Amino acid sequence: MARYSNIFGAFEIDSMPGQSQVAVCHSFVVPEENRGKGYGHTLKAYQDAEIGIQHYDFAICTVAAQNARQKRILTVAGWRHLTSFRNRRTCETTELWGREETVTKDKSHE
Repeated sequence: MARYSNIFGAFEIDSMPGQSQVAVCHSFVVPEENRGKGYGHTLKAYQDAEIGIQHYDFAICTVAAQNARQKRILTVAGWRHLTSFRNRRTCETTELWGREETVTKDKSHE
């Protein structure tokens, strides 16, 4: 497990067990006093950059269906909604989002 934090907030990235090229992104949080200032978009860009640095091929995360701000951040960052399900723990709808990572071929090894 890797936790990242900066002045904008924090998040974690783990490899999916049994499928190490899939990044499982979770615990994305912008402190309440910093919300509505665009910091979520900045933090998401930082997270997406870290996913690229770690050479993942695909990334997934979950979001509460009613969390419009987080869904907006994901949409702007190029993530897409994959599916939804009724979460028995929260008694709410949870959405699964994902993004295929685009890798620029490193020509230094040719």
